[in-house]
Amino acid sequence: MQSEVHALIARSNRLGADPTTTNYAGGNTSAKAEVTDPVTGGPVDLLWVKGSGGDLGTLTETGLAVLRLDRLRALVDVYPGDAGSGGPVDPAREDEMVSLLDYCLHGRGGAAPSIDTAMHGLVDAPHVDHLHPDAGIA
Repeated sequence: MQSEVHALIARSNRLGADPTTTNYAGGNTSAKAEVTDPVTGGPVDLLWVKGSGGDLGTLTETGLAVLRLDRLRALVDVYPGDAGSGGPVDPAREDEMVSLLDYCLHGRGGAAPSIDTAMHGLVDAPHVDHLHPDAGIA
C-alpha cells in the first residue's frame, strides 16, 4: 500500500476518534497521488477517498474507494447542472452523477464512492478533509 494511503488512514482515524471533530461516519477524507498503472506501466493519478457509509475512526484500506482522477474530472463535461435556471440542482441529476462514479474506479474491490467523491477530486489539493462536526450540524 502507498505511503499516501497509510497517511490518509492514520489521519482519518485521528479525526474520527475525536467526537468534537466529527460525528460517527461523518465526512470524508481523501488523498491524491501518481502511481504506476499495472496495465500500461505508465503513470496514472489516483484519488483514494473514504467510501460511502464508512466511519473515519475505524477506516481501513478496504473502506476506501479508489478512482482515476482523469476519468473523475472528465465528469465535469457530462454533468447537466441545473440547466441554467439558477435554481436548486435536481436531486435526480445528483444521483445520476453518483452512478457514473463507478466508471471511474481503479482496480478491484474497495468501497462504493460517496456523493462527496466528486468534490474531493475537483479540489486542487493533494489531501482533503471534509468533516461533519455535531456543533456545525446543530
